[in-house]
Amino acid sequence: MIKALINNQWESIPEENLQLGADTFSYEVGLYETFRTLDFKPVFLAGHLNRLFKSAKKINLNIPYSQSNISKMLIKVIQDFPAPNQRVRILAVPNELIIYSSHLNLNQKIYEGISAITVEAFRDNPHLKTTNYHACLNAWKLANDAGCFEAILMNKHGIIFEGSRSNIFWIKNKKLFTRADGVLPGITRQTILNLSPYPVEFGILHIENINEINECFLTNSGSGIIPVTQINGGNIGDGSVGTVTKQLLAQYNNWILQDITG
Repeated sequence: MIKALINNQWESIPEENLQLGADTFSYEVGLYETFRTLDFKPVFLAGHLNRLFKSAKKINLNIPYSQSNISKMLIKVIQDFPAPNQRVRILAVPNELIIYSSHLNLNQKIYEGISAITVEAFRDNPHLKTTNYHACLNAWKLANDAGCFEAILMNKHGIIFEGSRSNIFWIKNKKLFTRADGVLPGITRQTILNLSPYPVEFGILHIENINEINECFLTNSGSGIIPVTQINGGNIGDGSVGTVTKQLLAQYNNWILQDITG
């Protein structure tokens, strides 16, 4: 059972009822946000709440609480959980706002480079973080079954868009690229667009050109920047974490500290 705050009241919910994309998910379609904490402090919270409310407006989903009230609920949940580093989720569905937390449990080995596979799949509405997560969950399961960290989504023409749980960046000839549109407006993605010491160019990456890039990494709010050293069994660059990715990893850790200290 998961201890969750529902409309600011504590309740216990079976874990499977909260599994996005699964047949056991027991709520109407809505929106969700997931972020991490560091020493009980939420990371990049303003960005997540701003995205939540903008998305809710686009789909006419009423959230009967202000950002300030939700922030207070989040602090209640975070302080109730025993671990300082957490993965916190907000579910905004019709008539209910659900907040719960779990252990972050980051495997530090991912920062030495992960493997991924490409899967032909797409989000129904890539610009919104909705609970309609079936395609992404199925793609991730394929990656997991293949012993990979992530599934990279592409269309039927082999054009790469994003990960099932992440955005994707790549480096070619010391230039940093990501897609301009058709992908989730990730908070970590936006942080890199805003703060990267390397100017980010928008581009299109085709599966046939994967072997031409020098570095690759994924971004999400839980794990931050995740180096990709292998896709579909082939090495990216020389198969190790590249210089640009390493520098951005160090910068990202500094950005987190700056955010939680104000």
